[in-house]
Amino acid sequence: MSVLLVGGTPGTGKSKVAQVLGSRLSVKVINLGDLADENECISAVDKARDTGVIDEDCLISAIEEVIDDVKGQIVVEGHYIDLVPFSSVDYVFILRTHPDELKKRLSSRDWSKEKIVENVEAEVIGVCQLDAIESFGEEIVFEIDTTDLSPVQVADEIQRILKSDEEPERIDWMELLENEGRLDEYLSD
Repeated sequence: MSVLLVGGTPGTGKSKVAQVLGSRLSVKVINLGDLADENECISAVDKARDTGVIDEDCLISAIEEVIDDVKGQIVVEGHYIDLVPFSSVDYVFILRTHPDELKKRLSSRDWSKEKIVENVEAEVIGVCQLDAIESFGEEIVFEIDTTDLSPVQVADEIQRILKSDEEPERIDWMELLENEGRLDEYLSD
């Protein structure tokens, strides 16, 4: 079993990129949000944050079942990639988007200002990056800046990385924004 994970903050392009990649590789694509819904792994609704609360044990069981059923390679995408068993994972791709662009993308959704601010702040801090590195190790976690790339171009970059032996590079929006004197614009008190 070989799992390619595609993760990142909402609005970075995970779902579209995973669909392109799955089509190109002729493999199944699993969306973890859909899997959680299908297996009734949403244990509650956090009204303040306008999001479902995941029963992690339930979702881990559902993930393990899907992985056991699929022979060969699979692409798994979503916001809960750190719940995928480490032993199944070959590569992790964290999609990153410059906070200015991410704010624009999320503002086009019917989301509250608070939810947009929370997600943009998570991108600035690198929450998905840090979770992935903690769960899977630095060696297999690659970051791709999707700010100016289409889903097809991001899939091209993923396939290029899969064929290479390069070391992962890190994206640091905090340092960039600090150097521009704009970090305070993105971090709440």
